[in-house]
Amino acid sequence: MVGNAEPVARRKTALIVEGGAMRGAWAAGVLAYLHESGRRRYDLVYAASSGACSAAYFVADMWDTGLTIWRELACNVVRKSNFLHHKPIIDLAYLVDHVIRKRAPLSVEALQKAPTKFFIVLTDCHTGEPVYFRICDDRVFAALRATSSLAMATRGYDFVDGKPYADGGVADPIPIQQAIADGATDITVVMTHNPAFRLKPVPRWMGKLAYPKFPVVARVWTAFQNVNYNNALALMRQPPAGIRIQVFRPLRPLPVGRFTAGPEQIAAALLLGHDEALHQMETAETEHIPIVVALPPVGQSG
Repeated sequence: MVGNAEPVARRKTALIVEGGAMRGAWAAGVLAYLHESGRRRYDLVYAASSGACSAAYFVADMWDTGLTIWRELACNVVRKSNFLHHKPIIDLAYLVDHVIRKRAPLSVEALQKAPTKFFIVLTDCHTGEPVYFRICDDRVFAALRATSSLAMATRGYDFVDGKPYADGGVADPIPIQQAIADGATDITVVMTHNPAFRLKPVPRWMGKLAYPKFPVVARVWTAFQNVNYNNALALMRQPPAGIRIQVFRPLRPLPVGRFTAGPEQIAAALLLGHDEALHQMETAETEHIPIVVALPPVGQSG
């Protein structure tokens, strides 16, 4: 430091990974690109639903193991025939207790040693408020079950520390405002929907059917989730001064939907996510079109 000059504050990086059940294969492809291109370290990571499962392996620096799940095991998570027997379509016991704990074990020790603060986004079933659960112990598995508890496809909630939580995407589907509140200045967002997508409200009757025990969550899901989602999109288009936002999103139709179980389609979505992330980055660099959206402070040029 020279004289009385103030030290320059270090910019804080954040990664946000949107959920979307099996659409998360595309997001996993983007994470594969970020990993291989050296973009592996973020100060903060926020994720919900299938995005949280992928992000956990990314943060733990176990990305090859995380990819194994998508390439070999994810096809067994969705069991559409269960619908006929009034059972959950998504088998969370298989996903978390069998796959993430045993077949492709997520190391809690690796999460503890990671320099990144990893937040699994949940929705409090009693208040309907988002909860940003930072876990570095065995409770991570319960949190992954809870955030992956999709409405209609599972019972809709699970327990962490004895409290019921629903999918974090219900209350805060794209937690960009939280990242900014936590001090993030350079934010990378991995979406699973195209740029034209806007979330529409869910019918009230579906909320009552999906969350019969938790009317507050039902109301948040049907009346506020779409508002929060679309407001986050607006914030990404016009962030606060000094905030830089980089967005990866699918520009071509995805070969998977929320409940696609075909291994070939999942593999294609992985490859597409990787290749589109690479293309979007290369296009931005060669044509000098910034992927990073920035609004400089008033009186300064960008």
